[in-house]
This record gives sequence, C-alpha cells and structure tokens, in this order.
Amino acid sequence: RSMNSFLIIYLIILLFEAILSTILKYAWQAEEKWDEPWYNEKTEHERNSSKILRFISDFLAFLVLYNFIIPISLYVTVEMQKFLGSFFIGWDLDLYHEETNQRAQVNTSDLNEELGQVEYVFTDKTGTLTENEMQFRECSINGIKYQEVNGKLTPEGFSEDSPDGNRHGLVRFFGFPTISHPRWKEFYFRESPKHKSEFLNKEELFLKAVCLCHTVQINADQTDGADGPWHANGITSPLEYYASSPDEKALVEAASRVGVVFTGISGDSMEVKSLGKPERY
Repeated sequence: RSMNSFLIIYLIILLFEAILSTILKYAWQAEEKWDEPWYNEKTEHERNSSKILRFISDFLAFLVLYNFIIPISLYVTVEMQKFLGSFFIGWDLDLYHEETNQRAQVNTSDLNEELGQVEYVFTDKTGTLTENEMQFRECSINGIKYQEVNGKLTPEGFSEDSPDGNRHGLVRFFGFPTISHPRWKEFYFRESPKHKSEFLNKEELFLKAVCLCHTVQINADQTDGADGPWHANGITSPLEYYASSPDEKALVEAASRVGVVFTGISGDSMEVKSLGKPERY
C-alpha cells in the first residue's frame, strides 16, 4: 500500500510537469521569432496539423523526457523491505510452536503481501486449520469390532484383565466377554485349535493389509543398519514413521503396536515383521 501511494504521488508530479512544460512551450512560442527559429524549422505537415494533436504529441514527448522521476530503485527498495519484513514473522511469539520448539519459517519474501490479501479462508475438512493428529481407536474385522487395549487388539466387551494366551499381543483370545454377542457365542462354541487358528489368521491378514497398503516412510537413520530397528538382543526400538497422510501413519503405528510391524521398503518389496517373523511382499 505504501508503494502504491508513492507511485501515485510520483505519477501526479510527472503529469503536472508534463502539462506545465507543454503550456510553457506554447507560451514561449507565442512570439513569432520563437515559434519557428532557424535551427528548428517546421515541416509543411507540422504547419497544417491540428493544434490538439500537436498539444498531445508535445505532452507525450515531455512525459518521456521526465519519466525518470519514477525511480526504478523503488522496486529494489521495496524488495529489500519485504526481505527484512519476513524476519518479523519468524520473531513473532504468537507464531511460535512451543511443543516442537519451532518458529515460523518464511520461504518467500512475498509472503507478507500474499497473506495481506487473504480476506476469507475456506476449509473442506477438520485438520486443515488444526494439528491434524490421528489416533487409532477401533476397527471391524470380519464383522467383529476390535479396540486397542494396552497395546493389544482386543474384541469389544473383553475386560482389560482377561487372561491372555498370546505372548506377542496380537489378539486376546481367552476369557469371556462381559457382554452378549451372537457372533461371540458362535465363536466360543468352537473349541478346536483349527478354528482358533483360522480366527487368528483373519486378524493377522487384516493387520498385514494395513501394513502394506500405504505410502508411509521410515526414518532413514533407522533403516541403515543390517538388522534395521531390531537389535541383536531381541529388544526392539520403536520405528519413526513419516507420512503425508496422518490417517495412514496412525494405522501403521497401531499395527506395529499390536505385533505386525512395517520395517521398510527394499527395492520393489515391502518388508514386515508379523509376531517377530520377518516377511517380504
């Protein structure tokens, strides 16, 4: 806005100078001896041309002569001001994020004026103007609802202190639900190991699909070692996942907590560890 004001002032001065000079020229040429001096004789066309056209032509000629009054350096000065002004965004305490100890970063000097043009903000979903943090809550596998309890994928209705027959914590199978559900009655009447194995396979297959169908990346520092994030003594270090979609990141992290871990991409293959057993797809 300041630059526009300056330009308008300079333009008014330029027009005033051009008009004044044109008027003074015709006032000077009112005398015959100065109207057509020996060093500047008029052509026949100029003598017969319209006075209005001659006035406009002289006015434009003075406009070209005086155009230097609008400084080109003004644009350079304003660009310098934009660059210095961008530091104030980084210094603004209202834009400081205390949790990550980060301040606002300005990647373009035009950011100030671009933000100044914003009058309305339209958003299509929650997350555009919020932190956009996603957390896994519950899922449905083969028609049965599961939720995560203490790092274990637990069917809905199981109490937290139910006996746990699965060392890896994929699914709690033993113990009875606290609520009645027709599907669970059907399941508990199946006591054969075969049916229990089929039940486990469905949950494991679901979690493997979650671990494979995404665009999540792993921190490069954690994929450099030969064993990846799994140390020689069998103790695992938590993987740090990165993703453009917080939904995918939350799902992959939830699967890793309950026993199916996405360990990275090798060439055209994706690698997972299902209950401690490495697999490649």
